[in-house]
Amino acid sequence: MRKVCSTLLAGLIGMVAATLANGASARSLEANVAPLLKGSCLACHSDGTGALNSLNLQRLGFDLADPDTFRLWAKVFDRVEHGDMPPAGTPQPDQAILEPALASLQGALVDASLAARAGQRTPLRRLTRLEYAYTLQDLLLIDAELGKELSETLPAEADSGGFDTVAALQGVSALHVRSYLDAADRALDAAIKLGLRPATEQYAIDYANSQYLGFMSEAKILGGGITKKLDDAVVMFFDTGSTYLMHSESEGFNVPTAGRYRATMEAYPYQADTPVTLTLYRGIKQGVTASLDELIGSFDLVDDTGRTVAVSTFLRPGELLSPSVAELDVPPGEYTNYFAPENNVKDYKGEGIAIKSLTIEGPIIETWPPESTRALLTGIEFDAAGAIRLTKSPYAHIVDIVARFGSLAFRRPLEKREARAFANLAKPLLADERPFLEAVRLPLRAILSSPSFLYQSGAPGKLDDYALASRLSYFLWRSMPDAELFELAEEGRLSDPSVLASQVERLLDDPKSQRFVKDFAGQAYRLYELKATTPDPGLYPEYDDRLGQAMAWETELFLAELIAQNLSVATLIDADFTFLNRRLAE
Repeated sequence: MRKVCSTLLAGLIGMVAATLANGASARSLEANVAPLLKGSCLACHSDGTGALNSLNLQRLGFDLADPDTFRLWAKVFDRVEHGDMPPAGTPQPDQAILEPALASLQGALVDASLAARAGQRTPLRRLTRLEYAYTLQDLLLIDAELGKELSETLPAEADSGGFDTVAALQGVSALHVRSYLDAADRALDAAIKLGLRPATEQYAIDYANSQYLGFMSEAKILGGGITKKLDDAVVMFFDTGSTYLMHSESEGFNVPTAGRYRATMEAYPYQADTPVTLTLYRGIKQGVTASLDELIGSFDLVDDTGRTVAVSTFLRPGELLSPSVAELDVPPGEYTNYFAPENNVKDYKGEGIAIKSLTIEGPIIETWPPESTRALLTGIEFDAAGAIRLTKSPYAHIVDIVARFGSLAFRRPLEKREARAFANLAKPLLADERPFLEAVRLPLRAILSSPSFLYQSGAPGKLDDYALASRLSYFLWRSMPDAELFELAEEGRLSDPSVLASQVERLLDDPKSQRFVKDFAGQAYRLYELKATTPDPGLYPEYDDRLGQAMAWETELFLAELIAQNLSVATLIDADFTFLNRRLAE
């Protein structure tokens, strides 16, 4: 009872103090503004004879906590500060009266605005789809492709003509809430992998011994004769042939498990007098052909010895890989449609690429259970079969897991009451003797859909070190702070100007800073829309995927250099350097 009375008394004292403070502030404002009102404003804006008494300043109070009063005084300040009032041709106030009045009014308006927003500088800012993807990637240690896939399940950001990080332009709907819950479930599925370790296998495609391509090169069907079989390879002369001839599924490979795979190609130029290009595409099967529209590798072949090249990529069941060709010169003369059943490339004299093999190895797994599972399930032991072994009570484990994970997800220390509140969500499932993993997922799912995770936050007033770390990392990395930023925030050292400056340099030197470069260029220069349309091949025959990719890379590399060398913004206009590969230079 004593505690309750003390709390109520403290609250009453606070209310009285606030009222007295507001009253004192209003009297101070009235005293500072009164000379301006009497000397210039009330002649028109007052009772009775005022020519413009629709705005009656004689009756306008000084309590800026009232929204209507605040709005009218803000209007007065703007009109006077911009010189619109008093109007031209009427007596103007002396500067000795005008300047103190405007300064006092401006200060009072700012203070009232901050008080109305509880000291909040701006509206709460939600993580963008891109920031959400990178945060899931760094928080759960999942593959970048999975983070990107999860972010694409969220509603698209509204195109306001500005940056999607502007809080005032963001919105949240019921669709967002449902999407966040669904994404949280899928993110946890991706992070928690138990059971037997998937086998890492190697599948080698020897194109010279391909029964499928051997049959197709002799077949009298549409597109059957566009490949030429050699003793050690199959030659491709046209890039469109790979969509139904060269892809991995046609050679019997199907992705067994989602994960990262290594693809190795061996090829050499054929009848080529100029450099030619070997490419690798990723896509999906569509009917009898394949939709291969994602260029994941491009390699120049410049001499007869050829090359062995490798690409690491993420593959899901149902996805395909296919080598293809580009920059092949055609011989002069009449055009022949080699896709027609009656034609064959056996005597074709144009440039080609002899593709010897495609080897696919994966899924590549460093440890099992994966690091994402070990980091998430703090304190849990795992046996050889990938099963969990608890070392204390299930609830105690859940409290530990929630405390660590919640602090990282919220980018600040998790209060004990918060950790208990989230952990308690698992109690009903534990009481029903449901599996431990099912119980622990519930508080983790709640954390990943909590406003503290989805929004940038910070106490009113000066930013504390944790909020500063979060602002810095999301600005330069588009993601959560790392361990070093968390450690500096915990020690209270990040707000030191010299420490902050060194951390800015460190973040810019980290490869994660390319996320900022890519996102800034994507929004500021609309590079995200580069694939929104495809140039007409009749008007722009030189345009292809490699050129479009190089155009985007040139802008990103240029911007990265601008930042790395601390160059003037004028460099955007009159730089004496750029970044080119052979395709873009041509």
